[in-house]
Amino acid sequence: LQLTTKTKVPGVSREKMHAFLSTPTNWPKIVASSHSVRPSTDRGNPVDRPLAVGEEVDEIFGLPPIIPLSVCWVCEKSDVSNGDLVFFSAKGLSNVANKCRMIFSIGDSKEGNNKNNSENGCTVDLTMEYEPVSPLAVMAMPILSLDNALALKVLLPQSISNE
Repeated sequence: LQLTTKTKVPGVSREKMHAFLSTPTNWPKIVASSHSVRPSTDRGNPVDRPLAVGEEVDEIFGLPPIIPLSVCWVCEKSDVSNGDLVFFSAKGLSNVANKCRMIFSIGDSKEGNNKNNSENGCTVDLTMEYEPVSPLAVMAMPILSLDNALALKVLLPQSISNE
């Protein structure tokens, strides 16, 4: 299954957006369903800076400690110059979905007459992909779509402007 959400963020360069989105401690600020992040148990890389390719993080969802759901994300691609940022989770969410992927495509905004792209801002396209392993994963699509729209169109612009 695949969900795509797009937004424009004025006044933010592609480079600043890439650094913000590749830093896991920012995810709970912009994703309503995300509770927290922590270094994965396999690799203890820091989660308060942009992840490099091959580094991983555990993202905690749900209502911890009552319903602690987690996904271990691995940075699969991080290319600031092309605006590409990809995270993959082979195991996904246990008994719900696997082969989960977050694909961010960050571009310069074409709007505005200013030659300084950071003043024009940037665009962000998020494509979420996953393979459902239970009916819950299919039923959750409208909620996930709403969560992604809230994240990109409302919470992301607010959070990054506070940086």
